Amino acid sequence: MSTRREQLPLLVRGLAFRRHRAVRGAHRLVVRGPIILSTPCPDTALVLGDHVTLYQHVGFYLDGLGARIEVGASTYINRRTEMCAKSLVHIGSRCAISWDVTITDTDYHQLEGSPAVAPVSIGDEVWVGARAIILKGVTVGPGAVIAAGAVVNRDVPARALVAGVPSRVVRENVTWH
Repeated sequence: MSTRREQLPLLVRGLAFRRHRAVRGAHRLVVRGPIILSTPCPDTALVLGDHVTLYQHVGFYLDGLGARIEVGASTYINRRTEMCAKSLVHIGSRCAISWDVTITDTDYHQLEGSPAVAPVSIGDEVWVGARAIILKGVTVGPGAVIAAGAVVNRDVPARALVAGVPSRVVRENVTWH
């Protein structure tokens, strides 16, 4: 457990990050390394809940007019994870997102007959394993677990464990701490 003195530089780094024009909220934000924040379009927002922890090289890409990425309270996002939004990516409270995860509401191109952009919603207390990919239009229910390396292209029920490419439910009524 780190001491208050060890936490101070992390909180100061978080305070500096909060000064970006697109960042909202983020009380008691802990930043454990450099963060990437790309906001080429106007009126974008990165909304962070209280006590969020961001590890080094987490990337937030707000690539559409009015795009939003929302991260709930007490969620941590591990290193090299990328979130891309042209519309909305919402992550609930108390989530654990591992390293090298990609969450995107767009393919950055459009196939005929499919939408180019569709919001992503991840419920509270969701655990996302390393190198998982969550694609546009997906809703992940509260308490779900996304296995490492899974490619999620359809909705995930609450408290389900999904794995595979493409992902499928491999267990129901899971709990994690």
